[in-house]
Amino acid sequence: KSILVSCRLVSRSTASAMGAAINTLAFPAPNLPEGFYEDELLTRRDLVWLTTSENERIPACYVRAKSSPALRPLTILYSHGNAEDLALHLDYIDSLAQKTGSDVFSYEYVGYSMSKLEGREPSEAACIRSIDAAWRYLVDEQKIPPQRIVIFGRSIGSGPSVDLASRDTVENSAFSPLDVAGILLQSPLESGARAVFGHVISCIGQCLDIFKNYEKIEKIRAPVAIMHGTTDQVVPVHNGKALYEQLQKPFKPLWIDGRGHNDMPEDVCLNYAADFLRHCSASLNKESYE
Repeated sequence: KSILVSCRLVSRSTASAMGAAINTLAFPAPNLPEGFYEDELLTRRDLVWLTTSENERIPACYVRAKSSPALRPLTILYSHGNAEDLALHLDYIDSLAQKTGSDVFSYEYVGYSMSKLEGREPSEAACIRSIDAAWRYLVDEQKIPPQRIVIFGRSIGSGPSVDLASRDTVENSAFSPLDVAGILLQSPLESGARAVFGHVISCIGQCLDIFKNYEKIEKIRAPVAIMHGTTDQVVPVHNGKALYEQLQKPFKPLWIDGRGHNDMPEDVCLNYAADFLRHCSASLNKESYE
């Protein structure tokens, strides 16, 4: 009760300053020259272009797994971290597809990479529009059943990922994200404010908070796997552990001792992702026989 009273007494200017700080820290889009994207991104054969509900164009890459034609792989819908963009993690999504044997569809946020060069600004709403466009492309255009999709979000990417996976509907889509095979989260945040300021102080700027995963994650019906470094100073591990406690269908979590936000061992993370994808695939096959 005392916390709530103190929150009411905080000035609007203080709350506004906190909101501005959250947004500044949440969306530090890389500032790279157009030539970099022309060389690294626009030359990709798997490049596709999406259009959001507000007519914003964003690039995406659709990495196909090298698997037997007789086997239909799962598809990972990947949402990247905040201080990178699509062109900066191309090697990672190639490795993710190879290690898991799954197709990987990685989309860009409005206000990042090519979208930033067009003058667009990133925001929570823009990220949601971006993942919605990616969802429509996969399920409505490519005809991939939701039951064969695993949503994977890293860091700030946990925001649009949890938002999508917790919703029954997506605008202009005939399919429900509640029916996906699973959700994989790496270094996820409870919310923008809780990641930056912690639980108590975050109440001051609650109305300005972004990506309130703590309000949404319990609505997810699919299995959820969480990995997090125990010494993460950017998004402290208590964020991941708090989200884990709210899950309907938790998969065994991976708390990596002595690792932070940007030094999670890639081989360990990819192995964990592969284990979770096998779990999702086995559950899907079991349901098809029942």
